[in-house]
Amino acid sequence: MVRIKLGVLKTMDDEYLPNYIKHNYEVFDRFTFDYLFKKLLRYGYDHEEAKDIILHNCALSALVLQERIHNEYYYKISEDGEIADDLLELRNETLRKDFP
Repeated sequence: MVRIKLGVLKTMDDEYLPNYIKHNYEVFDRFTFDYLFKKLLRYGYDHEEAKDIILHNCALSALVLQERIHNEYYYKISEDGEIADDLLELRNETLRKDFP
């Protein structure tokens, strides 16, 4: 993938991939996707670029593809945003089950 930003040519190969992408190449849950996505936004990428980097470099579960990519939820993620509403609900539901 070749990316041009502000007149600078960057290639997105292993040499230039941020470590947090290299170490989290298996994205099987929404928490990991949101974490990586927010990191890429903080790194200066826009929503489409961040999505493309994750799609190109990471293995995604069907759940992540459905809930974050196909439903376009990634547009709602902001770099300084709190935990996503659906993940907050999941966390609270789990806590209620495990700690009544």
